[in-house]
Amino acid sequence: MPAAYTESSEIIVHRPTPDEARGALDSAITETGFTREELEAQARAGRFETALAHQTWFCLPPRA
Repeated sequence: MPAAYTESSEIIVHRPTPDEARGALDSAITETGFTREELEAQARAGRFETALAHQTWFCLPPRA
């Protein structure tokens, strides 16, 4: 009987392009229901309105 799952010894790494990374960050911000400015205000206040907003904030790179 063959195994239902075989672990691969190959490691696959995806390196997103800058456009893909930007798109992923934009999607994450949109999913929170807040704008980046609103997330910044929540961070300054030290109170995030949702756990998702808090998690997303820590995934965002600092502004230049």
